[in-house]
Amino acid sequence: MIKILIADDEQIVVDSVKFVIDNNCDDVEVVDFAKSGREAIEKANMLKPDVVFMDIRMPGIDGIEAIKRIKESHNDIEFVIITAYDYFNYAKEAINLDVVDYLLKPLNKNKVIDTVKKVKRLVEKKREDMAKELEMKEKMTAILPYIENEMIYSLSSSNFKQEDIDFYGNIFNIKLDMGFAVVVLIDKDSTDSDIFMGNVKVHEKLMHLKEYIKSLRDCLATILLDRIIVYVPTVAYDDLYIIKNDSISFCEMILKEMRNIEIGVRIGIGRPYETAYFSKSYDEALFAIKTGSDAITHFDDIKLSETKELDLNYDTAELVENIISNSIDGALINVNSIFKKLQHNYEDSIEMIKSKVFSLLIEVMTKINTYCDVTSVLEENLIIDILKADEIDSLKGMFSKFVSNVITKLHKNREKYYTGLIAKAIDYINENYHKDIKLYDVAQMLSISYHYFSKMFKEETNCNFVDYITRVRIEKAKEFLQDETTSVKEVCFKVGYNDPNYFSRIFRKETGMTPTDYKNRVSKGGVAFES
Repeated sequence: MIKILIADDEQIVVDSVKFVIDNNCDDVEVVDFAKSGREAIEKANMLKPDVVFMDIRMPGIDGIEAIKRIKESHNDIEFVIITAYDYFNYAKEAINLDVVDYLLKPLNKNKVIDTVKKVKRLVEKKREDMAKELEMKEKMTAILPYIENEMIYSLSSSNFKQEDIDFYGNIFNIKLDMGFAVVVLIDKDSTDSDIFMGNVKVHEKLMHLKEYIKSLRDCLATILLDRIIVYVPTVAYDDLYIIKNDSISFCEMILKEMRNIEIGVRIGIGRPYETAYFSKSYDEALFAIKTGSDAITHFDDIKLSETKELDLNYDTAELVENIISNSIDGALINVNSIFKKLQHNYEDSIEMIKSKVFSLLIEVMTKINTYCDVTSVLEENLIIDILKADEIDSLKGMFSKFVSNVITKLHKNREKYYTGLIAKAIDYINENYHKDIKLYDVAQMLSISYHYFSKMFKEETNCNFVDYITRVRIEKAKEFLQDETTSVKEVCFKVGYNDPNYFSRIFRKETGMTPTDYKNRVSKGGVAFES
């Protein structure tokens, strides 16, 4: 229903417009009328109509001024001007006020009807657009937390590109040129282990804390296993000393809130880096937690001479490559090498090694999930077992089992996936055998590598790609050769060959006879045979 307010000091005009609308316009209601500009303003504020039909000349405040004042608080109301004066005298002001149309007195019935229909379409279009916008906002509100999680996972695992930074910056309306990491790590000694078993109350508290953190300043945050990871944007030219002090004050407010909700935590703060290198700040924040003795520790406050940070980027990349390549032996060799380095670097400090294992676990899952969802492999008891572990060999065994399970899941998923792809490839060949089909083109069409497609095709069909196409073409050629009106040369071109002599050689190799012999045998009622 479209609501209309009529503002005119002539009752006959009001009655005429109302009569025309009531008798000719569906889903339109005249909700009231006003006889002065002031009354029009008051009733517009009270009734909030969709449209106001406004006379220009009325006692006191004129129509133009009334429109201006109403638009100050109700910019969504549409206006139609009613005037006994030449429209062009008011054209400039009317255009500035964005009025929909004008009606000249004496009023024309058809013009009134057309104007009402016009403004009705406009109001309905605005409502539709608003509904779509609200729906879009609701969808974005629902999906934003997942996008936020994905961004922070990618940042923390060095899996980030400049185009990603620009994309996320636009979505969250935050400058992502530079930032630092804050990691809020749940203290297992002061928190019941049920937190890692899906305790609803604890999860609700963590969700509350996440929203509280984001209310303190512009930042992005996500809950990951036993921690909350926070990305805090900064400005490149800000003083590092000021950034450090601000970050500590920020974390003091977080710590106070955590104590209020009775969850023990330790908080680490990394140094600011360009966003593409946020993973360095994240590693520093974790290192600060494990090395520092206070509830809040900034990386700069650690005596780094006592402990050297270990760079496992190359080892992790090699491990992921072996997992993707389905090489269990290679992956377990990587795991063994990583744990030797951890043990050597941290001198049997089980807490530091556990911290690194957690980071490694997250990074492996983040990178492998782009190929296959392996979240289900992460058993809920694994987190608790890692936290409870007090021996390095035990930790290594848990991580090795996790890696083996990931490889198994990935391999099963890949087998299922590639079986479907080979079926698609066969369908493509059957439909396009008459074209110049290349193995590379089919692999590209399926979005898999040339070499892997060749290997998988032979395993699935027990035949290499070229031989398979040849078989399909020869079978099709046999069908065409049974038509007496089709020549051997025509059949040659119909099945994808350009040289009749080459076609004849291939046909004889596959069937033991030339295409002409085959055609003659079939036409005489003989039985064609294959050697």
